Amino acid sequence: MDRELLKRVSRSFYLSMAWLPPAMRDAVALAYMLARATDSVADTSTAAVQDRADALRRMAGVIAGAGEENPAALCQTLADRLAPAQDKPSEAELLRRFPQLLQELDAAPEAQRGLIRGVLATIIEGQLWDLTYFTADCTAVADDAMTDLYAYRVAGCVGEFWTRLGRAALGEAFCPAAREEILCQAAVRYGKGLQLVNILRDMQEDAARGRQYLCSDPAVWADRAERYLADGIDYARRLGGFRLRFASMLPALLGIKTLRLIRARNGTARVKIPRRAVYASMLRAAWCACTGASIS
Repeated sequence: MDRELLKRVSRSFYLSMAWLPPAMRDAVALAYMLARATDSVADTSTAAVQDRADALRRMAGVIAGAGEENPAALCQTLADRLAPAQDKPSEAELLRRFPQLLQELDAAPEAQRGLIRGVLATIIEGQLWDLTYFTADCTAVADDAMTDLYAYRVAGCVGEFWTRLGRAALGEAFCPAAREEILCQAAVRYGKGLQLVNILRDMQEDAARGRQYLCSDPAVWADRAERYLADGIDYARRLGGFRLRFASMLPALLGIKTLRLIRARNGTARVKIPRRAVYASMLRAAWCACTGASIS
């Protein structure tokens, strides 16, 4: 795994991944890099929607190990046609490195490989819906259930993956077997909460692109996101070991800070957490991870 490329494409999430126990760190990083690669394809605005959808379906096939898809032909398409269209050099490089990601996936332990393939299948399903649902005649979700399902497919499923992977890699050191299912449920809510923060943060920008992910009061969704993030903090506190608790808690603390900035936002300015606030969240996560204290 190229740690430098990972750091360049993962933004704040790298802060969490770097602290994970080694037994699950590489699998989480690989799943993230694969998801970032598919997301880069989905977001290639200069390519036709149908071309991006076709590429995503082909990526889903090779990640799943489906024999009918030719990995070499797909990788050539990514390198020659989609990588040059990326705005960020790091994402162009990520698409050119897709063959190496597939090699790392093939080399992963069987249990981890199955979990990575499962979560990527769900994520790509969400990306395909996002790419093809919105049209000139359809610019908004039909109901709240659609918002909730989308949030699960692109983020809630990651919480479940994180938990299943932790149990597979670390066993009782991650969490007792008896708690796995209830922790999975909390982790799904946690992931959906993080995605709802993204949706709330980007509402004006998405609306300008003809995409409205909420059809009811945003304030209600903000309250729901806050509850889900609180579930995420409680989830993190129940994990074994400082590294796990810290890595799992930090995104929730950053999400809560972002949510507060969204609520206080004036106009359409994009909110961004100041660097000092990121450091403060890291210190708070470290203290809570050490002491097991709750976030008041």
